[in-house]
Amino acid sequence: MANPKAVTLSNDPKGVVIAWDDGHTSTYAFPYLRKACPCAMCKGERTPLDTNPLALPAFPNLKPGSFDAKDMFKVGRYALGFRWGDGHNAGIYTWDYLRKMCPCEACLSQ
Repeated sequence: MANPKAVTLSNDPKGVVIAWDDGHTSTYAFPYLRKACPCAMCKGERTPLDTNPLALPAFPNLKPGSFDAKDMFKVGRYALGFRWGDGHNAGIYTWDYLRKMCPCEACLSQ
């Protein structure tokens, strides 16, 4: 189970930086997070066999303002949520989901 030590905002790229308890640090640009929204409307229903969060088709009607995070909030002790520029806020980004979708070269090569 992945657990964050710190969650901060980043200006370059605009997004979120998570320092994990395993010593790794992940930086997620807001467009990357919005395209990876895990809600049923954006990604469709999932099965336990869906292991790659970005492999499923993205919600097709995203406009440029959709990628602006207007608000970031904690969901209990297990996730982050965002209110996006298009008003969408249904995605719950669990810590495990975020750790698995780390976009750094080291994680993508695994």
